[in-house]
Amino acid sequence: MNPGVYITFDVECSMGGAWQNLQLKPVSPQLGMMGDYGDKRYGVPLICDILQQRDLQATFFVEPFNDELGYPGETEPVVRYLVEQDQDVQLHIHPNHVHYGQMQAGQSHVQTDQMADLPLDVQQQMVTEGSNRLEQWGAPRPVAFRAGNMGASEETLAALAKAGIWIDSSYTFPYVGGQCRFNEQQRYNGGKWYGDVLEVALSAYQQPKVPGLHPSKPVDLMGSSFEECRDAVKMICDAGGEAVLILHSFSLFKVRDKQYHDGKLNRIVTRRFEKFCDWLDDNRQAYPPRTFSDLAHLVKEKNYQPKAVEPCLINRPLRALVRKAVQGVNNFYWV
Repeated sequence: MNPGVYITFDVECSMGGAWQNLQLKPVSPQLGMMGDYGDKRYGVPLICDILQQRDLQATFFVEPFNDELGYPGETEPVVRYLVEQDQDVQLHIHPNHVHYGQMQAGQSHVQTDQMADLPLDVQQQMVTEGSNRLEQWGAPRPVAFRAGNMGASEETLAALAKAGIWIDSSYTFPYVGGQCRFNEQQRYNGGKWYGDVLEVALSAYQQPKVPGLHPSKPVDLMGSSFEECRDAVKMICDAGGEAVLILHSFSLFKVRDKQYHDGKLNRIVTRRFEKFCDWLDDNRQAYPPRTFSDLAHLVKEKNYQPKAVEPCLINRPLRALVRKAVQGVNNFYWV
């Protein structure tokens, strides 16, 4: 059985500077998740349209704690839309959402967005409550999780197991030692078991030691070109590992400021995503597209065993530098 390719989206709302300036509000699900601007929908609906045109499914890791940001009832329609579109809904948590709600209610709170910073029982409670909400809103009970900022640790995996979730996709080796809190010493792509929890790494690749280039990067179409992501996916799968690509619900549009005013299509990232979906559709026999629900079924029914593989190197410095220059220009809202 060939390793699979997983297109994943973190579906979430930015804090919009609300921690730093109490006069500001966090961004709403209507903007951060759905990307609704006038008669245009640049978020989840556009993403689903592009996927469906190629008969593809993705996994959408949805952040459920948006009532706490001041938007009660606005996340349920997002979840129901994804379910109606036959997409895979799993759990994503940014603890700052919960903490912001506690602050607004005048309750005792901490201010951290890293799951791994919280006590084990608090992590478990958040995961259980988040799972309950997704299920109440019409999604199947989640089996997979991704921490906001990749801020999980081995202890987070223990909390997931206690809450009934047994697949995680928070580990990525470029962020270990920083926002990703795993103590894991082996840098890897693909998957491996940590007790009862299967960790499926967010894929990443190494770059040559050239001034101006990061040593390694996640397979993220916002930060890497289509060609870089395609090549990394091929190398990871050819080595025997599952390949996981990431985007966000807001990846396909630009905004004028941190409050998400005046959204418009990000043509470069949208085109990268379309090209990746076209490539995956054309090569689905060699590189089968899967969701995390598909993976759960394979593990349970087919005696599937994960494989951790060494990080791959994409040794194309000129291409990387050109991509970086293009992105630098594209970062300007008016371009």
